Amino acid sequence: MAKDSIDEETLSSEDKREDGTVEAIPTVLGGSNEDGQSSIEVIETTPVRQEVSDAPQTLSEASAESVDVPGTPMENVSAPTSDRRELMKSASLVALGNLGSSVLGMLRQSFIAYTGAAISGPFFASISPAQKFNDFIVNGSVPGALIPTFNDYADNREELRRLVFTLVNLVLIVMAISSVGYFFVAPWFTNTILAPGFHEQERLLTLHFTRIIFFSLLALGPFAVLQAALYAQKEFGWTAFAAAAYHAGIIVGAIFTAVVSDRFFGLRQYGLAFGVILGTVGEIVLIIPGMRNQHMRYMWVLDLKHPALRRILKLYAPVAFSFLFSACIAFLDQFLATQTPCIDIMRQAKSCGDANFSAMNFATLLIQFPGGLVASALSFAVLPSLTTYMREGDIERFKSMLLLGFRLGLLLMIPAAVGLIVLKLPIVALLFQRGKFTAAQGVLTTIALQNYAYQLPFIAIDQLLISAFYARKNTIIPVAVLVISAMGYIAVALPFWQTAGMPALVLGNTVQNILHPIILLLILWKSIGSLHLRGLLPALLKIIGATAVMGLVAWGLQYVLGRFQLFSTSTFIGSVLTVIIAGGVAATIYFALVMFLKVEEVSMLKGALLAKLGKK
Repeated sequence: MAKDSIDEETLSSEDKREDGTVEAIPTVLGGSNEDGQSSIEVIETTPVRQEVSDAPQTLSEASAESVDVPGTPMENVSAPTSDRRELMKSASLVALGNLGSSVLGMLRQSFIAYTGAAISGPFFASISPAQKFNDFIVNGSVPGALIPTFNDYADNREELRRLVFTLVNLVLIVMAISSVGYFFVAPWFTNTILAPGFHEQERLLTLHFTRIIFFSLLALGPFAVLQAALYAQKEFGWTAFAAAAYHAGIIVGAIFTAVVSDRFFGLRQYGLAFGVILGTVGEIVLIIPGMRNQHMRYMWVLDLKHPALRRILKLYAPVAFSFLFSACIAFLDQFLATQTPCIDIMRQAKSCGDANFSAMNFATLLIQFPGGLVASALSFAVLPSLTTYMREGDIERFKSMLLLGFRLGLLLMIPAAVGLIVLKLPIVALLFQRGKFTAAQGVLTTIALQNYAYQLPFIAIDQLLISAFYARKNTIIPVAVLVISAMGYIAVALPFWQTAGMPALVLGNTVQNILHPIILLLILWKSIGSLHLRGLLPALLKIIGATAVMGLVAWGLQYVLGRFQLFSTSTFIGSVLTVIIAGGVAATIYFALVMFLKVEEVSMLKGALLAKLGKK
């Protein structure tokens, strides 16, 4: 999870707020969030002031708005050039902003992998309670409740400051009490939920880890409030630096674990846990300059009667339920994963719960990388425009903007999925296979990666649809769909986790995240009429054709290169060369083909990136 630096002109700052409420909706992404950050990592939400309708739009009203314009075939309606340029510019800015933090996050996981499954397994198991609790209490409220509310006080700096630090102090008190309370319930929670399938020594390490990491909430909670305050004031740069500090702290902890002797006060194995504390403190330190820029100095205040507090609670209530439900599914997934049996390649091990759970987390990181660069960037970029079009009643521009987002998402996510599947072995070997991370663990990770990768194109569509419902001020339907789609996970995971093992859990997650956008799409179509999806077919067929050629080229080059010792994936150099040559040539061929086939969006993407880099 990364925070982005974006230009102020990408935000819709001219919208006027009327009386009413604005509600946010939850995100559903593949895998779990391992960064200790909110879902903003996978769906960035803009601090846009939104006008709220007095009542949800009815089906009849929606149908009335979508009446065909005489002489204009509905299938040929497309986004105006200005809309396309704005979307491309915003999306490319967010993607470039995400890239640095995502690379650092990838490096972080590589260092964790070096410590081996006996440490990385307990670490991944222990970090989830703090993350889920932080999401539930405060982090999940950032996009839908805190930012819109803080925006209302943008012109009254002292009142905004009073509100912000009331929340900071309130969250700090809640997190302090919760951290002490969790210290006492942690043994039961660890043995029952977090690591029931681990060896005794690994369960004990998980217990120690989770007790230490839970105290990171003393910094994580207030950071979420301060981050929302900066977003509301359009101060984005420092939040991006602060997010990187979290990764850096864990990297320092991993290095400490790898190089320090066991005789160093017995603290060697606790390096990762203390690294989380270091990273969260670093976040607070690095966000201070941004707060100073906005003249938001700390103050001790606890105004529990502030009228904004009730509004924040009202805005966040539906999202809180979704986070609670998602946390239950995540803990169920973790509970099952730590007890999954060994697959054939790991038969020599007595227990594979730690290795299986680690493999799922490493694979999740690789899925989140294109998800953050593409899905998050697009959902962030379309939200202001979609909100404006709904406010103005311009349903056709709403649809055309959504379709443009679909085309851009598929343009990048379909080849990303195929690339990860075809080159999974050299990619995993390059990033993780060193130190105590064995070749067998690498195979486990590639199996998880392949089963997760199928959901990538659907993740892009899902995030755009979530933004569409957000713009329509609708939270009930997405939350209900979240519950329904989770049944897909349960239908696959529960019957097969003891026989098929870890792959069944991963495939169950993929089924869940494929169902979510499909159901949302059907509901949106029933609500506002035809989305003109036939307009996607020409571009989609070209993308699929170019991706097929790309996949064959990547597979062929990997096969040929693998016959030479220099390119063996058992070595770091061989993995690097294979990924660079096979991946680079295949990607070049893909973009050359889509340009040759005149897929319009790729030219727009090229122009936006060159403009941002100062080359155009």
